[in-house]
Amino acid sequence: MKFKHCYLAIFLLFLLAGCWDQKELNEVAVVMGVGIDKVEEEYKITAQVIKPPTPEEGGGGGGSELPTWSVTANGSTVLGAIRNLNELSPRRLYWAHLQILIFGDEMARAGLSPVITWFERDRDSRAGALVVVTPGSAEDLLNNKIELGGVPAKAMAEIIEGAELRQINAVEVRLRDLMTSLATPGVEVALDVIHPKEIRGEIETYELNGVAIFDKDKLKGYIYGPETTGTQIVENRLNYSIIEGKCPEQNEEDFTFQLTDFQSNVRPQLKGESITVKVDVTLEGNLLDQTCPVDLLKPEHVKSVEKEITKHIKDSVVNEFQAASEMNADIYGIGRDIRRFYPDYWKKISGSSAYLNQVTFDFKVESNVRRSGLIIHPTLEKVKEVDD
Repeated sequence: MKFKHCYLAIFLLFLLAGCWDQKELNEVAVVMGVGIDKVEEEYKITAQVIKPPTPEEGGGGGGSELPTWSVTANGSTVLGAIRNLNELSPRRLYWAHLQILIFGDEMARAGLSPVITWFERDRDSRAGALVVVTPGSAEDLLNNKIELGGVPAKAMAEIIEGAELRQINAVEVRLRDLMTSLATPGVEVALDVIHPKEIRGEIETYELNGVAIFDKDKLKGYIYGPETTGTQIVENRLNYSIIEGKCPEQNEEDFTFQLTDFQSNVRPQLKGESITVKVDVTLEGNLLDQTCPVDLLKPEHVKSVEKEITKHIKDSVVNEFQAASEMNADIYGIGRDIRRFYPDYWKKISGSSAYLNQVTFDFKVESNVRRSGLIIHPTLEKVKEVDD
């Protein structure tokens, strides 16, 4: 009898379907990007989906036509708006391939917590989707036609995901990171900022520029400029970035240094009521460009170059921190670390962000200039020698 039961169980296993919750592509609309705006007291949701292929085209869309379709609906809740989207779409929206979640400025200022609840709970939602802010409307941003890359949502995601190799700055926050930060005391959210970019008088692409600063879940403002690398320095994510500095003895000329290895260790130390944040950085890289006709690899010049690199590191961290603290935002998570290492003191200060005024930084930067690219003496230096 035991063997009969075993054979029966094995036989029944073959009757089970392997993919009990499979989704046929001809039955669903695959959402690649979603934009969320605030319109009075309602949420406006814009979903960008891939167009299904047609027999004539053999792929989604054709010619100058966008290979995507965007649909927009309003609702008093996110789920209500998504339900209204499904009423407009011939196919049920499928969210498992979501690449990017975009918040419009007004929506971000109203608060993110009520918006992300549905994305937390829905089983098809993708926690790895990137989260960004746009200073204008998320709907308008998604509906722009771009010249290079057929799917706008995917193009924006690729700009951020490839930021390191492109040598541009990006915070690269995903939905799971956002949820963790919002639920963690002592650290505030900083998100990438995406802008539509005009070329030849028309919007043809997107630009990744700036950091959106939040206090709790509400947007307080933006930080632009080179100091936006401060977050990457503190979080040990500055590899392959570009640092620019002034040439030694020629302050009107510049050099460019690319990082090939970067390590940072950041920890706050409490001294009375003062918080000293120790930032230990070790980096190395190559000189890739210069406008000054000098040999920057000479020992006396290398020291000047390393001094400029150290200045850039310090200025980036301090300037971004000061700009964010004016918005009552602890984007470096100093309070989070105080809570971890000095819990009694955290209980005293956790009621406000006033502790940010007690923060000072203590830097230790070790920089090494390894090479000057594929050459030793640049042509600019050789030309000067000929003129002399």
